[in-house]
Amino acid sequence: MNAQTIRQILSKRIMLLDGGLGTQLQLAGVTGCPDLACLDRPEVVREIHERYLEAGSDFIETDSFSANAISLEGYGRADDAYQISLAAARIAREAADKYTAATPDRPRFVVGSMGPTSKSATLAPLMDDPVTPEDFENAYYDQARGLVDGGADVLMLETMVDALNIRCGLNAIKRLSEERGESIPVMVSASLTDSFGRLLSGESLEDLWAQVKDDGLLSFGLNCSMGAELLMPFVEKIAALTDIAVSVHPNAGLPNAAGGYDETPEMFASHMKAMAEAGLVNVMGGCCGTTPEHIRLLSAAVAGIAPRAL
Repeated sequence: MNAQTIRQILSKRIMLLDGGLGTQLQLAGVTGCPDLACLDRPEVVREIHERYLEAGSDFIETDSFSANAISLEGYGRADDAYQISLAAARIAREAADKYTAATPDRPRFVVGSMGPTSKSATLAPLMDDPVTPEDFENAYYDQARGLVDGGADVLMLETMVDALNIRCGLNAIKRLSEERGESIPVMVSASLTDSFGRLLSGESLEDLWAQVKDDGLLSFGLNCSMGAELLMPFVEKIAALTDIAVSVHPNAGLPNAAGGYDETPEMFASHMKAMAEAGLVNVMGGCCGTTPEHIRLLSAAVAGIAPRAL
C-alpha cells in the first residue's frame, strides 16, 4: 500500500481523481451492470482509464462501484462479487502502472471504488427484508478483498448516503486489514440528500465526521450530490471540521429534465478552481456527467494552486 507516498504528495499539491465512468461505458455500448464490463469487455474499461490518466488524473477508480453481493443480486451475479472486484483492480492497476512507468516522477494510483450498495442498512425497503448489518459487512469484505488482491492502493467508500453502510464498510476493511497484517488506506466520500447537508439516513456532516474521525482515514469528503458551486459551502464545513485530507468530486451540475448534465468542462473547471483557491481541498475529481475533458480542464485550472494545509 502506498499511503505514505500519497500523503506526502497530498501535502504538496492537489491530486486529481478521474471523472464519470458509467456514462463513458454507456457511450462505448456497455449495457446493464457497468461492473460486468470488467469481465466481458476489459479492453473498454482499460481504454477509459487511460483517457482519464492522459487527461491528468493521479487516481483512477476501479469499475467496481456495485461489485458487491447485495447490489449484484439484482443481476443474478452475487457470487461473482470477488472476481469482478479482482478484475476491476487488475485492469486499473495495469493502466496506472503504464503511466507511472512513462513518468516515474508522477506516480499514478488505483482507488478501489466501493459504492453504497443497492440497499440502505438503516432504511430497509421492506419491513421483512432479511438483509442485516452483518450481510453488509460481509458483502463489503468480499469486495475489499478482491480490490486489494487486484492491486488497489486505496479503498474508497463513495457516494455514501447511510452512516450505517459506512460503518459496515469500515468494519469490513478493518477485518481484512487485521487478517493480512497490513494497513489499508481508506477514503470516505458521502453524498448529500438535501440542501441542509444531510445524508439520506439523517446524519449531518458533523454527525458523520464524529462517527469516523477515529478510523484513521486517508481523506474525508463529498461526491455526486450536486455541482461544485452548490457543494462549496459543505466542503467549507468539512474543511473546518477535519484534520485530514479533504476530497470532492461532484457531478457536472444538477441533472436536467432528461437526466443528463449540462455543466460544460469550462464551467466545471471554473467552479472547482474557486474551491481550490479557497484552500479547501486536497483531492478533486468528477462524478456523474463528467468526462475526460472535464478532468483535463480541471487539471489545468488547479495547476500550481496549493492544497489545503495538512
